[in-house]
Amino acid sequence: MIDLENRKWPSSPLKAKDLDEEQIKQFLYIRADYEKSAFVTEGHLEVRQLGAKEFTNAIPPGESGITALLSHSNGHIYGATSGPVSHIFFYNPSPDADAVADIGIIAENAGIAALAEQPDGTVIGAGVRKGGATKQPFLFRYRPCEVLLREKKFQGMGVREIFDLPAEDQLFFSTIDPCHSSGELEVMPCPIEEPVEELVLAPDGKNAFLTGGKSGWIYRYELASGKAEKWGRLDCNGNHSNRLIVDKTGRLYGAGLYGQLFTGETGSSDPGFHKLSCRAPSLKGCELYNRVTAWTLEPDTGDLYGGTVDGLLFRFVPAEERVYCLGKPAAQSRVSGMAVTGGKIYALIGEASDCCHLCVYEPDTGENRDLGCLLARSERPWNGYRFEAMTAGINGTLFLGEFDRISQLFLYFPPLGKKR
Repeated sequence: MIDLENRKWPSSPLKAKDLDEEQIKQFLYIRADYEKSAFVTEGHLEVRQLGAKEFTNAIPPGESGITALLSHSNGHIYGATSGPVSHIFFYNPSPDADAVADIGIIAENAGIAALAEQPDGTVIGAGVRKGGATKQPFLFRYRPCEVLLREKKFQGMGVREIFDLPAEDQLFFSTIDPCHSSGELEVMPCPIEEPVEELVLAPDGKNAFLTGGKSGWIYRYELASGKAEKWGRLDCNGNHSNRLIVDKTGRLYGAGLYGQLFTGETGSSDPGFHKLSCRAPSLKGCELYNRVTAWTLEPDTGDLYGGTVDGLLFRFVPAEERVYCLGKPAAQSRVSGMAVTGGKIYALIGEASDCCHLCVYEPDTGENRDLGCLLARSERPWNGYRFEAMTAGINGTLFLGEFDRISQLFLYFPPLGKKR
């Protein structure tokens, strides 16, 4: 037992006698540096509340925890929240907007696991209703304004009615009638009889692949017919990772017991789902509990990067079927989100009880660094603690989804690359 009463604690340097001028200066420098040393100082951070503050309230406290983000081909960022009421929203980065619009309510008492984009721009999502003793899975479809416009018939419409049709999801900051335009949201039944914890799409957008949270089965769901079938199993006892990823060639990857990697072909009637000879890295003695908690694709090389429940990062090279452990850049555990921008791989690391850290891996140099905790001063002062999602926008900005009682959408602008 530690004897705290008789323990000798370090005293402040200022209490020491006969400090010379150099010692005092050093102490002041140390104090100034220490007070800001925990926070991200590379690049720039901002936040946006989940609602255009000029004319609407944000998504209410308790309903604003972001659990899924999607970088859409139209340049918008779509997100979903989980809680007593689950919402879907979009962020419009254009200069005349730069704000978040709440599209609407997806479901009550729901957790949203993932969002994905079909080739035509339709957003598909998966979630679980948490009311009662059972968890009921469901899917939903959101069709943005540009998707609806492509299908619109103009016969019989007047000029005013035609010109009032929105061409895209956007915000109008008019002083007379501020508002926003958004598309159509549809909740769809899910034939799977267990909680769905992940959703990814095949490259052609015809089939969605869903992870069964209890059984370890991956299901193939045909979006046109609404039919689902068992596609491949990660682990017979449910000791598997929920997260999946599809690479540039259309192959799907997941992880089972001990972080063992599996793969299958999404575009074939015979997927050839099988176990690979490599595992995600783990801390010694923790192999049984190993989970891959985040994935991201490096589009230039085709390599996959992953993060684990231990806070380890790794690179998987599909052509070699080999895993390279990149190390553990932060003291925290559990990688909750990963994204690639500017040739660098960024990761959010931190459990529910931790203050989440933003980390970066630089393939050119092999550096793996902890950038620090997330603190923004614009558009309002805000400390970010817990995060559950991250994605990279088409202009290189990173978007981080906070998961707290009152949550913000964080924007991270990475620093410019150094000249070689």
